[in-house]
Amino acid sequence: MIIRSVALRTPSQCLTNEDILQRIREYNVRAPSDDVLRYCRKIGAMFENVGAETRYIRDRKGGEKGFDLIMDAMRAALEEASMTAAKIDLVIFCGVGRGFLEPANAAFIAKALGGTCQAFDISEACMSWVRALQVANGFLAAMSYSNILVVNAEFGVHEHGLPGILGIRSDAHLEFSFPSLTIGEGVSATVLSRSENRWNFKFKSIPKYASLCNLPLDGFEDYCEPDPRIGANGNHQLAAYGQRLGLVAIREMIAFVRQNYQNATNIAAVDAWLPHNPGEAGLALMATRLGLGSKLHTGIFRKFGNLVSASIPAALYTATRDGRLKRGDRIVFCPASAGMSFGLVEGVY
Repeated sequence: MIIRSVALRTPSQCLTNEDILQRIREYNVRAPSDDVLRYCRKIGAMFENVGAETRYIRDRKGGEKGFDLIMDAMRAALEEASMTAAKIDLVIFCGVGRGFLEPANAAFIAKALGGTCQAFDISEACMSWVRALQVANGFLAAMSYSNILVVNAEFGVHEHGLPGILGIRSDAHLEFSFPSLTIGEGVSATVLSRSENRWNFKFKSIPKYASLCNLPLDGFEDYCEPDPRIGANGNHQLAAYGQRLGLVAIREMIAFVRQNYQNATNIAAVDAWLPHNPGEAGLALMATRLGLGSKLHTGIFRKFGNLVSASIPAALYTATRDGRLKRGDRIVFCPASAGMSFGLVEGVY
């Protein structure tokens, strides 16, 4: 499999930390001013601790539509791959953001492409894009398809957060509510083609931590064991126990890398590590513990917020554009995801 191209598109409305704090002040205008001041100071300190700075969301008042961004990203990816839409055999739509439970969101992508290619969805939280690559790799190796388009569209800030998340919350509620304030929105489109270039996929799951990050639907109670953490913010709202989630993610990812790469020489043979983690502080610890240095590509969370399943394609796109990553480099995608699951995907870019 070869990654022929990747394109990233983000909405136009940039929200800084101060923009979020101002929205909190406006939303809580009837609350005691001292309470609002203390709360904003707390949120500001939490932003600083996790390394959040900006995030991009759709300008709904300005009429910005997510599907326009999807189309733009697909056109850009196809153009970079020197490919027409007619050459795409399969569309895989992946991620948390979605507009439909039925049919597959990918069906509408295929319809927009104007062809008759097959289409289906893959969903595994922030791991979704990497899982889509694994599935695509198998199909391409089996010669089932020649060219596959992977698309994700992580739009959910309005649907699963704003404006309710702006209300003043207790420390206990902030434990699982704060991460919603760091979410950003974005679209990626990736063109994959058949090649003798081999990729290695390794995964680890620890399902006992499944409820640490959840976004439940109506009736979720019929699909899981009782757990007070599930639906803590209500249905269709994110409840992410960020501090606990981050500690487990970094601890287990460090152990997973050491288990599979065993020594510093093997780790050093990799040119670039592209992670997903909901915070910059944890990545700094990972880089130090594993001796990755600048080979661990950070900064996506700082600039774009938590892009969910679009984080790694965003890292791939930006690192290519700024020259930190070039063709022929050996790379590893190393996401930690809700579930919890961990991935190490190695190949030549």
